Amino acid sequence: MPPRHPTIASALGQVRRSLRAAGPPRRILVACSGGADSTALLGLLRLLARDAELELVVAHVDHGLRRESADEAAGVARMAAQMGLVGVATRLSLTPGPGLPARAREARRAALQAFADGHACDAIALGHTATDQAETLLMHAARGCGLEGLAAMRPWEAPWLRPLLGLSRGLTRELCDRMALPFVDDPTNSDEEQPRVRVRERVLPLLRAGNPRVEQALVCLATHAADAEEALSAWAEREEAARRRGPATCWSTDDLHVLPRAVRTRVVRRICGLGGADLGALRAAVIEDIDRAVMARAAALGGTDAVLRPHVWDLRPGLRVRLDRLGLTLARAAPGAEIPAPHDH
Repeated sequence: MPPRHPTIASALGQVRRSLRAAGPPRRILVACSGGADSTALLGLLRLLARDAELELVVAHVDHGLRRESADEAAGVARMAAQMGLVGVATRLSLTPGPGLPARAREARRAALQAFADGHACDAIALGHTATDQAETLLMHAARGCGLEGLAAMRPWEAPWLRPLLGLSRGLTRELCDRMALPFVDDPTNSDEEQPRVRVRERVLPLLRAGNPRVEQALVCLATHAADAEEALSAWAEREEAARRRGPATCWSTDDLHVLPRAVRTRVVRRICGLGGADLGALRAAVIEDIDRAVMARAAALGGTDAVLRPHVWDLRPGLRVRLDRLGLTLARAAPGAEIPAPHDH
């Protein structure tokens, strides 16, 4: 190993902090593709292993989509052996076609989870960098997202650990060179047919021209968004629990209107989720419509029947939510069936 360099020392500090935030874990599965990011991660964790009492297992997932992939898998196996680490690998059976990046990601994560379970690892380390975080945030923002989308990837989402989110992609290449670790370049990372690559190759350079530290700025934004989302979600969880009447079928809306909108809408989403609604598919417009009705009802108490009459929303076939003087009530019904009004107490 070459003499320690300030760049390596600084990166080690970031990795140490991420380990502390995660527990710290003691047995880590390190996902290594052979590229610069994951190779730098493996090298840094290897440097920390003795002092931090870490046990490392190196995992490689070959997607089987390129002729070079078998050689890359062999290279990762050699590197693990040279480091004296256990190495595991698998080859997936993916076919080109629509949705390939998403299919590959899900298959890769499943394979890594299986390796972690089989080797009793309490964390799976991924080589996502600040550049990846910036790309993810920009893609989410372009599609239209809330705070959760702006939070992008979390440094620790058990069992997924991302120690390099504070380091740019360019820095991981420098780290590999300074640690004398070989790495490969995956040509698919330059394929501008992929939305992520277009953001990397076209959008980030324009932003970087105005702010050379744009990746770090966007990582900071993602961190603030994650902190705010965590705080608001915890507040909404307490409000939902306090308003629950008996079994989770009816919730009081008394004074719900005085809460900040960000908390109110999260309370409504939690209620819908507890009823079995698919929150990923539930349109924001439905939540906003329920919130508007709650606000209108609070403003018009003692007013017109048109505002105070019960309102009903279909969350999915067989599940509806009703707003009336009792509050918000979940009810199951056959598609097309009417929901009987609940009895007043």
